[in-house]
Amino acid sequence: MTQVIEPVRYDLSTAISVKKKKMVELGMKYGLADKRTIKCSQQLDELLNRYTSVKHQSYEII
Repeated sequence: MTQVIEPVRYDLSTAISVKKKKMVELGMKYGLADKRTIKCSQQLDELLNRYTSVKHQSYEII
């Protein structure tokens, strides 16, 4: 079962890293209160929540 979950965790980890970088770029360019930065931050939150959920599920399987 872990083999099925690991690729999902990897893809989420990659997506999280990319989204963090994008959020920092937007924050530096437009400011932290800009709607683009906030939207990116919310998207990052969603990815982090998914990652936490997948990680939690993998612990339940073991």
